[in-house]
Amino acid sequence: MVDGPAGPPKARSSAAPPSSPFAWHGLGNWNLYFLAKLLLYAGNYLQPSLLWNFVFIAFLVVPAPWSWLNRLRHLAGIPIAIALLYHESWFPPFRRLLASPELLDFSPIYFLELAARLIHWEWIGAAFFLIVAYRFLSQWLRFTAITMTAFTLLAIGPRIATPLLEWRANSSPAVVTRTQLSESDVMSPRPESGAAMAAPLPSDPAWLLPTANVITEPPDDDALNRALGAFHQAEAERVVSFSEPEESLPIDILMVSVCSLSWSDLDDAGLRNHPLLAEMDIILEDFNSATSYSGPAVLRLLRAKCGQQPHSSLYEPGSAECSLMQSLQELGFESAAALNHDGEFQGFLSELRQEGGLPAPYIPVTERPTLTAFDGAPIWNDYSTLAGWWAQRGQSDAERTALLYNTITLHDGNREATRDGGGRPAPFIERARTLLDDLFEFVALLERGNRRVLLILVPEHGAALHGDRMQIPGMREVPTPSITRVPVAIKLINAEAAPPSSPILVNVPTSFLALSDLIARVMAGNLFNAESIDWHTLAADLPQTAPVSENEGSVFLQYGGTPFVRMGERNWVRYPQ
Repeated sequence: MVDGPAGPPKARSSAAPPSSPFAWHGLGNWNLYFLAKLLLYAGNYLQPSLLWNFVFIAFLVVPAPWSWLNRLRHLAGIPIAIALLYHESWFPPFRRLLASPELLDFSPIYFLELAARLIHWEWIGAAFFLIVAYRFLSQWLRFTAITMTAFTLLAIGPRIATPLLEWRANSSPAVVTRTQLSESDVMSPRPESGAAMAAPLPSDPAWLLPTANVITEPPDDDALNRALGAFHQAEAERVVSFSEPEESLPIDILMVSVCSLSWSDLDDAGLRNHPLLAEMDIILEDFNSATSYSGPAVLRLLRAKCGQQPHSSLYEPGSAECSLMQSLQELGFESAAALNHDGEFQGFLSELRQEGGLPAPYIPVTERPTLTAFDGAPIWNDYSTLAGWWAQRGQSDAERTALLYNTITLHDGNREATRDGGGRPAPFIERARTLLDDLFEFVALLERGNRRVLLILVPEHGAALHGDRMQIPGMREVPTPSITRVPVAIKLINAEAAPPSSPILVNVPTSFLALSDLIARVMAGNLFNAESIDWHTLAADLPQTAPVSENEGSVFLQYGGTPFVRMGERNWVRYPQ
């Protein structure tokens, strides 16, 4: 039997055979996440945590037998990816945030302002280009293989490079000089002509000074930890002694502690040449506040008679010989305090009284505030606050008074207070100019009187107006020199001798020990009663302090002129410039 004519050939099915539930798949769109992180690693915007990245990649690519489990895995990957990205960033650890419930007191406006600083249009444009490039090139390239290869090279690269570096180090002299460092590695201030120059004390670890010419060890973790330990050990042996002046003169010491004012901030605001600074007698140009937060900064000021302590030691009972206020009390000074804010945030006032032994401060609560703080608290005008305290001082019988005045006029997030109880934006430059004008006017008020006053301007830290690769604007988790290098100055008001024709500039690395030394020199020399003062001699040979700065979760130092930072329990890394 003959078959009939064959029908049209059957079309071949184009559907792929069903894949095994245990088949291996690539990262898919997760490649974008990991490739973006590789770019951030290359720019030093993140510190890689390679082990956890490999664990996360394995979690994403391991076969899932059911489709719903695969979808659930990708959903669970979103919070994991965010947490891992945060862990690798330079933001404070979550435990720091959980230990700071006062952050919930920030006003909604301030939260929005902080959120806006996280938006970088350049990054948004780069992300858009990365997405388009990925979608286009993924037609031909296997990006999972590229991602895995890149992370593998990132992991084994240091293991290959380290033996080569060790071989090179063993075949060359052990001492590395500054001339062997690239110019970008060196951060060394250049002395200006006419500035008072001081030699470091013998106990100073010279390799931590920015002008150090020799590095005794390569800057690995062990060497940097030893350098930090040697610094603290040397600083623990340093102390400034106060002596009773030959003549008991009625003198007041007024220390003006300013929150959020660094040399970098003055430059940004165009206020470096403000008349207030031109009126000062001595300016410490390279003064390191050693921290970027207010509480530790004030504690360091109150213990200024001793060398720089580790951050953790600030919250332990201090030695009596280190207490600046207690030493002044022994010389007959009555302690006093004044604030242009309520001091409630983070228990600042309680800390001030407990650690500094200060009495209840003068706060002009009856006056109308001029600013509203980031947490909604009132802030009063600086001149009216100081003038109000000075009026009370005139009614006191105390022969000598030592005042600690703290102002937060320049703190991040402050707004101009309006009569309806609200607020409007108050740019930093306007607040900074107003503050300096107020202090300049207060100096004129003091000069119109007949009391001798040692005025000390000592900012706590800077405002961090500009961020960098590690920190957004306003973030001060890492105490970098742009934040901790602050303008410290003194002025002898109503002294018998004429002031210098221009401020004496001291541009060697100094800190609170040098400030105590200056106070001791002024007191011991009876300089207010001297017919003439050798201002250059007064400012010469002040004790130097290497620029080492610490917060609760970070340490910053310069090793042979190169900046390094350690965050929490992590390893030391070179700070990106």
